[in-house]
Amino acid sequence: MELLDVMKNLTIKPTGNESEQKLFKSIAADIDDVPTEIVIADYTDKTLLIVSQYQKIGREEQQVAARYLAEAINITKPLCIFINLKSYDIETVKACKDIILDLKGEENV
Repeated sequence: MELLDVMKNLTIKPTGNESEQKLFKSIAADIDDVPTEIVIADYTDKTLLIVSQYQKIGREEQQVAARYLAEAINITKPLCIFINLKSYDIETVKACKDIILDLKGEENV
């Protein structure tokens, strides 16, 4: 099952204000020849960002990459981020940043 399919199946508690919830945006891209899925959802009070290349979380490299991405894409509200990359070298993380910025740019169209 693709990541976006999983995200669409999540139950989101209604807030009474439907405008607070926006649709998830997703893109699949090859970064360093590794299939990568990126999902972003922008809410009034928080942003959800998921970057995944495989199913494992919790390493220090992931925390450093997540902080870099949050700062690089100028997130000003609380951010929930899940990031799973096969490589945490700076080129890979910067490629993720560029794709996320492009994806966020679509919101302003």
